[in-house]
Amino acid sequence: MLNASKCVSVDSLIPRQAIFYNKEISENVFHRSNLTNKRKGPDALSLLKRIFGIKECCIKFFQCDCHGSSRPNSNCLYHWMLQLVKNLVRNSKRCQYKKLFLKHCSVKSKVAKDGLPSGNIQYSTGGKSAYCGESFAQLEAYSTHQQVVSFVWAVLTRIIPQPLLGNPSSKRSLRVNIWKFIRLRRFETFQVTDCIRELKAPEYSWLSKIGFTSCFCSVLLGEETGLSNGTEEQKQNNLLHCWISWLFSDIVIPLISTYFYVTERETKRYDVFYYPKSVWRNLTSNTIASLNAQSFKILRGTSRRAIKHLYRSSRVRFLPKAKDIRPLVNFKAQSKDGILNKCHLVIKKIRDDNPEMFGSSVFDYDGVYKNLSSFMSSVRRQLKESKIYIVVADVSKAFDCVNHDVLLKIMDDVLKGDEYALRKCTKVIYSRSKNVAYRFDSNVSVSNGNSINDFSIQPSSGGGILVDQGTVSTIRKEELQRVLFEQVKCNILKIGHNFYLQQVGIAQGNKLSPNLCSLYYGHLENSVILNFLHDGNSGDAISEPEFLMMRFIDDFMFISLSKKHALNFFNRMRRGFVYYNTYMNDSKYGFNFNIGDNEQCDNRLYRGDDGVTFIPWSGLLINCENLEIQADYTRYLGITIISTITVKMHSSMKYLRSKLCHYMRPKCHPIFYDSNINSLGTVRLNIYQAFLLCAMKFHCYMRSMPYSSISKPELLHVIKKTFRYMHSLIVSRMQDMELQSNVRPVLKLRRKETNWLGLSAYIRVLQKKQSRYKDLLALLIAEAEGYGHMDRDSDSLCYAVDDSHSSMFWKFKY
Repeated sequence: MLNASKCVSVDSLIPRQAIFYNKEISENVFHRSNLTNKRKGPDALSLLKRIFGIKECCIKFFQCDCHGSSRPNSNCLYHWMLQLVKNLVRNSKRCQYKKLFLKHCSVKSKVAKDGLPSGNIQYSTGGKSAYCGESFAQLEAYSTHQQVVSFVWAVLTRIIPQPLLGNPSSKRSLRVNIWKFIRLRRFETFQVTDCIRELKAPEYSWLSKIGFTSCFCSVLLGEETGLSNGTEEQKQNNLLHCWISWLFSDIVIPLISTYFYVTERETKRYDVFYYPKSVWRNLTSNTIASLNAQSFKILRGTSRRAIKHLYRSSRVRFLPKAKDIRPLVNFKAQSKDGILNKCHLVIKKIRDDNPEMFGSSVFDYDGVYKNLSSFMSSVRRQLKESKIYIVVADVSKAFDCVNHDVLLKIMDDVLKGDEYALRKCTKVIYSRSKNVAYRFDSNVSVSNGNSINDFSIQPSSGGGILVDQGTVSTIRKEELQRVLFEQVKCNILKIGHNFYLQQVGIAQGNKLSPNLCSLYYGHLENSVILNFLHDGNSGDAISEPEFLMMRFIDDFMFISLSKKHALNFFNRMRRGFVYYNTYMNDSKYGFNFNIGDNEQCDNRLYRGDDGVTFIPWSGLLINCENLEIQADYTRYLGITIISTITVKMHSSMKYLRSKLCHYMRPKCHPIFYDSNINSLGTVRLNIYQAFLLCAMKFHCYMRSMPYSSISKPELLHVIKKTFRYMHSLIVSRMQDMELQSNVRPVLKLRRKETNWLGLSAYIRVLQKKQSRYKDLLALLIAEAEGYGHMDRDSDSLCYAVDDSHSSMFWKFKY
């Protein structure tokens, strides 16, 4: 019936990965087992041996002292277990899985419970696809964790003989452990020790009835499991571990993967959702039909076979979003393509040497920071007198609307060299914390000759030493053009058993796609938008310091001191660009001024309880009055904080410290703390808010570790370590920015202030969970009292800890 497990330790991992993204539909729950493929059906004795790790070649197992005995009260494992396993095999064949599934995981009940139009949803027991009047209702027609647990438990109680499930106490504990397994987030793991939590060998009657001294096979079992000299209790626990591990790996996991498509959702981060296979089939069939009608065509007959032979295809899986489904392409097979990697390096080299070809593109916060610092230094005097006008626009389906012919023509103009050479290097980085040197393969590319003097090193983030490997390879322009043609024109996706050719757009997820997309819209800017702004519609030329335009792939931001120019930019973006097949998304505009009558256009503004208005853009909140920068935490609204983290159930203090430091890293960029951009109050507010979020994640992490042995003083030490880490990282990144660019950041922040802000944030968050953190709060408050009332002596600190400036945080669910 099932794949049996070997003898396992309590630290062994349950193969949970097998439940995800399984689209296959089978009438046989355990169809992958070798045992069920036998003509005569599964052999109970073979299954028994496999469950407890007895080797196939062990003939002695059949020759125990009591084998063949007619004694009804024999204590031999063979006699006690063989009949139970026979019953298990028989029950697994007779179980009405589909009826149990429909009873416990009814789509109608789920939809009705959520208040959706249940009358539009039907569910067929014959495996026909479900259908729904609205796609939103289908996306919400997943089974809850409780429903999945109820279904799994109903199957277990019907196919597993009662003695193997134990007494009522062990059944309750086992069901709780199954529930913990079902509710794990995407990248969390489950060990055997989690499977057997609260389970005790005395609660299983069959374990107590096995004699470990009178029967030869029990002696043999002890030898096979390494417990021949162990106590009887140790041997019983080992048998229990083997049984429960096999139960999870070979019954629970196949059961879930057979009846559910398990996936995460884009809007819910790492939370896992269990869609009935028929619901998922209907959702994906509608999406495939939509893709086929818009930008894909199915390959049939000779064209399909020919293209399959000439080009590689990439597999696709679908990721649910808020209101529709996004196809994700797996390019793992192409990641090892040497020619494709060379093409990627050449395009990066062109980007570094000719940034003007990419228009106003920025690729990280470093680019945003440099452009914004330069702009603000140019208009600093005018900012005090003039109002700032900001427009934010987002390209609708940016990757999917790229015109192939236009993109290839742009690339032909960009590739000016006849041959490009690449010199292989190895980058060596030393980790002081781990006392280990890491080596990464890298490349240095150049377009003029093969002499070592002609090679220029591409700048990269982080320190390290580049070691020349002495290997030079070349790639000609014609070969680059061929690779680009294949990647753009011959992008083939395998969805199910069919192959689809993408006729419009480029694949999102391809290594080349971000740079190609940025180059495409950079050409649009240089050819249309900049000419429109400078040549002007009204005769008012815009000088360079008076406006700033930045674009993160497809997200535009335009800042000007002239309302007229900002309005002209907005109107031009609204019209779209026919030649480039590019149009803006009406639901993702943002602007801080009156644009007239535009009812179809939404305005994305955020206003907190303090009345300050911000425009969200690429993870940042732009202050509409003074261009000060804060981190955008609005994406945490509507989700639970715990869905954004991955918990290691048996974490040490060192691991917890590394996780907390990891949470702080993204918010340590100079753009948030440079006093040339932000006021003293905003700098400290950014630190305070970063610690607020870290404290919420700390609580979620500790709540998911109910059996943690870390003491309260140790937790305080870990928390204080994150304060020191954040301050040191801010200082280090400020220094790196000054060394690597012409920007001269100014940091007006003392370590003492960082520590006080961190303590204040943790106290503020954990006070809402006083019953759990009574002792830890006392330690935090005592530590904060050592700094005195710093907020009374500093207006900027008082501003930072004012709840009205962080009002969104009190709406987070944690």
